[in-house]
Amino acid sequence: MQAVPEMVLLFTDFGIGSHYVAQVKARLLSLGVSQPVIELCSDAPRFNPRAAAYLLASFRKQLPEHVLYLAVVDPGVGTPRRALLARDEQRLFVAPDNGLLSGVARRSEDFRVQSIELDPAGRSRTFDGRDLFAPAAAMLCRGEAVPGHHLPNNELLGRDWPDSLAEVVYIDAYGNAVTGLSPEALDGKGYLMANGWKVPPAATFAEVPVGSPFWYINSNEMVEISVNQGSAADRLHLEIGTPLGVA
Repeated sequence: MQAVPEMVLLFTDFGIGSHYVAQVKARLLSLGVSQPVIELCSDAPRFNPRAAAYLLASFRKQLPEHVLYLAVVDPGVGTPRRALLARDEQRLFVAPDNGLLSGVARRSEDFRVQSIELDPAGRSRTFDGRDLFAPAAAMLCRGEAVPGHHLPNNELLGRDWPDSLAEVVYIDAYGNAVTGLSPEALDGKGYLMANGWKVPPAATFAEVPVGSPFWYINSNEMVEISVNQGSAADRLHLEIGTPLGVA
């Protein structure tokens, strides 16, 4: 049996400062969760489980083990899509079955998944983050089993998505553009092509002049496009889903 998680990490597209995030936190606390509840990311790609899957997977290696990820990017809320509880070597995940956990699954040596079969009283048709996933997370935090049945990994949505995605998957408040590309895809060299721009590599911001675009390996070991003291999103006209080439 997996140990009770030491903290809960929220990964959602609800928006920074959103009352939806606050409601999820409040539900967790009202259900007896005593572990710290941390907003890992509240501005995941909106309505885009595919892009969010690459971002979510990038956090896995850098953050502590023995944690529970409550991950909700869920444009299909209210439909028959399944709710999932997954476990890898040391972590727990609750999320919708829409591909959001596909990147985590591909990077895990031991990934097991089950359905979540709960029907909490007063459940809204449009807010499973608060009304379904938070109660399931609270059960795990209390050391309780979540009802459901085992699912084969090959049934999960998104299992056929590529390991490395040549697209922008996230843009932060600085205008830095995280891509779905792994370092292995570029081997630390070469240029990225984005909207007609030929973007060179650099190891740090200080290696390029102020105002110059470059790509580098970010702290989560993903390829990221930036402008030294500027916005790559504005300068290169990048948005989530912008395709990239390698030159």
